[in-house]
Amino acid sequence: MSKEERSGGFAGRLWGRGEPEIVSHRDEKVQPPPFGRRSAAAPGRAYVAFEVREHADRLHVVRAAGPSRFPSYSYLLDISFDHHLQSAFTLIYTFMIVEVTGSNLGPVVDAISLGNCERIREYHPKTYDAPAQGEPLIEKIQITVADEK
Repeated sequence: MSKEERSGGFAGRLWGRGEPEIVSHRDEKVQPPPFGRRSAAAPGRAYVAFEVREHADRLHVVRAAGPSRFPSYSYLLDISFDHHLQSAFTLIYTFMIVEVTGSNLGPVVDAISLGNCERIREYHPKTYDAPAQGEPLIEKIQITVADEK
């Protein structure tokens, strides 16, 4: 046994008591994120309004018809949110405005305000099955670019 193995590796030499820690990942259950998913597209016809990733650099805005956008969080100036009805919010960037309408949008806005929302997705009945009652639903995403005004 080498000196490193006896001392518990790098962590054991500096912070441990010199005993290696044995970790078994076989019995651990993988938990999904608290809200949203992390796939590029919703699996099958299941609709997911938003996806999260810790410290996302950009927000992928996926519209049902029209091109996607990938604005950087560093350009997000403000979020206007209808917090009573949770039916609409507006993302104000330096170069565009993203208007989102739907229902149960509180978790989406919370994820965006924390910088943890990686993707928002517009619902279209020909593409996705309807989400369960009470789940976030983005009915419309309208993007207005500053040079178009």
